[in-house]
Amino acid sequence: MRLAVLLSGVALYSALYAVVPLLPLLERLHHAPPGAAGPGMGLPLLLLVLLSPLVPRFPWPAGALLGGGLLLVGLGGVLGALSPSLFLWTLSRLLQGVGAALVPALAIALVPLLYPQRALEMAGLYMAGNVLGGGLGRVLAGLLAEGLGVRGALFLLSLPALLLGLLVLRAPAALPPLGRPRYDLTAFPLYAVGAILLFLNLFLANLLPYRLLEWGYGPGQVGLVYLAYLCGIPGSALSGVLARRLGAVATFRLAFLLVLLGLGLLLLPPPHLVLGFVLLMAALFTAQSLASGAAGRRGAGVSGTYVASFYLGGTLAGLLYPFFLHSFPLAVGVGMALGALAFLLAPVR
Repeated sequence: MRLAVLLSGVALYSALYAVVPLLPLLERLHHAPPGAAGPGMGLPLLLLVLLSPLVPRFPWPAGALLGGGLLLVGLGGVLGALSPSLFLWTLSRLLQGVGAALVPALAIALVPLLYPQRALEMAGLYMAGNVLGGGLGRVLAGLLAEGLGVRGALFLLSLPALLLGLLVLRAPAALPPLGRPRYDLTAFPLYAVGAILLFLNLFLANLLPYRLLEWGYGPGQVGLVYLAYLCGIPGSALSGVLARRLGAVATFRLAFLLVLLGLGLLLLPPPHLVLGFVLLMAALFTAQSLASGAAGRRGAGVSGTYVASFYLGGTLAGLLYPFFLHSFPLAVGVGMALGALAFLLAPVR
């Protein structure tokens, strides 16, 4: 059952993000105008923000909630794949959003209980699984859609979450109880850093295609640049090892020094710009592993609030990046200011 907790992020994020490269095909399938699938992307994240702090207060065992969340994510994906209209597909995404809100906060809090002697390393491996799931979902969705169509791709990529959820629900008592959640206001620096982490990730990632197109990159080349996300896997996996050797605070600050260096490289022409994005992704996920591990060690209430803050940062990034489409250097400046703030806070003790 410990392995199921570690794999929960792979199953969750592969199902949740599989739809990203298929949005235009979904709109075409349902004879909808471009952009009509947008609510199906934004609403699940909004539910993550609103529900994550409340999840630890639900009166059911952690195993039942985690398994039920994965089951809802998988079931929502299957129903979305079979939906006859874009409206019903959007409703299925709401179901996935509710399920997704049940998983990360609980998994982050369970990892240090399941691996008390190796909490730092296992938090890093859990985060690496999240990165792997998000990457696999996007890549496999495009490949499967070519042979099986949009419905077939979404159906298949929903099955791992569905099956893993059923597995966990068969023995929910196998996972330890989390105890009464505490909502600690002294953890505010940790919540702020969580928001900064996803804000920087999505804010710069959303602006990058416009910058690359200005430098003459084609759409295919722009897509390949996003393989930089895979660099988050070793960054996450090694975070615990580095924290054991250097200390969590020193490792976190080293990661944000690399974030600032990566941001600086974004101001230069390619290939330096691309190298900066790769460095940015690797360093952000290293810091993210340490921050989520720190949240997990402080209990389910703090981890739930941390997850909400994290996705609130991503939501703000999606709302604000259009205002910086013609002022990329200013966007990098905003990123550097937030990166410097996170460096000073370093709330991972």
